[in-house]
Amino acid sequence: MKRLSVLSIVFTLFYLCINTFSQQEIAKLRIGIFDSRCVAVAYGRSAAFMNDMGNLKNDISKAKETGDEDLAKELEQQGPTQQVLMHQQVFSNGSINNILEKIKDKLPVLAKENDIRMIISKWEIPFADDSFEYVDITDQLVMFFNPDDATKKIIDEIKAMAPIPIEKISINPME
Repeated sequence: MKRLSVLSIVFTLFYLCINTFSQQEIAKLRIGIFDSRCVAVAYGRSAAFMNDMGNLKNDISKAKETGDEDLAKELEQQGPTQQVLMHQQVFSNGSINNILEKIKDKLPVLAKENDIRMIISKWEIPFADDSFEYVDITDQLVMFFNPDDATKKIIDEIKAMAPIPIEKISINPME
């Protein structure tokens, strides 16, 4: 009889523990996500991008002035290459790591302000279970490039569209 009482108490405690732990909500890991196309547009229309392109043109001119045709040819190829890359980034889901590199010093503060542990393009998540909470930080990343009203309007339009499959983006900058 005593043994039955002890077993009954043990099973009751076991049931209560399982019931209590199963009802506790597990904190989800917060991940910052963004639409890479929007960030690419903001950068592509920014003063920083225009400055970079101006510097490239100046470097090409200097190379030609000094007679360094090989360097001039190499630098001249960067323009069309940049255009193809921007098309992949703006119209599809091409990586924007080259753009994020320009604001990498600001990302830890942004992560802390939003209580997120990681920042990743929303297009780079093929699967995730429900243990994650996603925080959209697209607009905050865009603001690092000081977009004007016209750029903000373009970004709003892009958000409403699905990306074009990257394999459909031409690698010919003249198309």
